Amino acid sequence: MPTIQKYLPVEYYKDLFTSEYKLAVNFNLWIQAVLDILQDISNCLYLMDYNFDLDYAKGAQLDILGQIVGVSRVVPFVPTGGGSQTLDDDTYRLLIKATIGNNMWDGTINSLYPLWKTLFPGGNIVIQDNQDMTANIILTGSFSPIVQDLITNGMIVPRPETVAYNYNFGLLPIFGFDRNDTYIAGFDTAFWS
Repeated sequence: MPTIQKYLPVEYYKDLFTSEYKLAVNFNLWIQAVLDILQDISNCLYLMDYNFDLDYAKGAQLDILGQIVGVSRVVPFVPTGGGSQTLDDDTYRLLIKATIGNNMWDGTINSLYPLWKTLFPGGNIVIQDNQDMTANIILTGSFSPIVQDLITNGMIVPRPETVAYNYNFGLLPIFGFDRNDTYIAGFDTAFWS
């Protein structure tokens, strides 16, 4: 949680007093009481903005943001392995961001790549348009089972109407040279995607 910024610096206003009132004890106490109330209101407004920021919202605040965007925390399918249909905060936050991206998507393949990088910074997406109203989607990254279910049920990757997506999840790390980390590795370690 960020530190609360003081939008009404009390000392700034007290420095504006003329010399006649700087030493007036009762006047200073009265002004301090009024400015403290205004400071509390200012802090409350700041915290409200923070609590409804999509990156920091939790629980009920995240549910309200989901209602605004138009996506429910409860998914309309039974997750693989029989898990809960109610999403945890992190997964629900991802679904809300994906829905916002879907609503802003212009329908082109090239605009899917930056959206994917926003949702999954370490993952990759490769889209092959088969020119027959189907597309092959190859995904690499670290996906939990519920996120894989959200993807395969069409709730993450935007899709044009009547186009069928065939998903293929690559295992990490993928085969490559000149790197050896979570995403790309060499012989005997990496997978062919």
